[in-house]
Amino acid sequence: VLAHVRAALAERERLVPYLATLGQLARLTGAPYVRPVWWRTPHDRALRDCEDAFLLGDALLVAPVLEPGARTRVVRLPRGRWYDTATGRAYDGPGPVRLAAPLSRIPVLARAGAVLPVTGADGATELEVWAPVAGRSGGLVVPDAEGERPEVARFVTWLERGRVVVERQDGGTVGYCVR
Repeated sequence: VLAHVRAALAERERLVPYLATLGQLARLTGAPYVRPVWWRTPHDRALRDCEDAFLLGDALLVAPVLEPGARTRVVRLPRGRWYDTATGRAYDGPGPVRLAAPLSRIPVLARAGAVLPVTGADGATELEVWAPVAGRSGGLVVPDAEGERPEVARFVTWLERGRVVVERQDGGTVGYCVR
């Protein structure tokens, strides 16, 4: 149990910059950190009936296992491509998918095109980028400074000749290590 708890806490620490970003977005827009999976598509009845998964911001879909002994679980995905953050496997929504759910981790999916600020191995903030679908772009707003009213940086991603490109929307330098 301790090993699993340690792994979950390490993942939470890795996501602290993303959680700080969600705090700034909540301040700027009023959008909550934790959102129902139908957040962007309230008319989708199948998503509205999903009560055991949630979005953490717009970028991550968290699908905890709530049944004792289960090692897989079905979750209904919103429209778009989603990547299993542990395996990198891509799933396309909308529709249900079966995810591996070992005891060692909670199933989490990243939206295609997402830019997640995370804590890197050296303790510095890095941008973890999930490839967008061809012909589409993605992005995120990231707090760019500490303090009472931090500045925000907007990043956009797209595919160019099979390569993921990340740029600051204002044309400035990215300023972070990109993975």
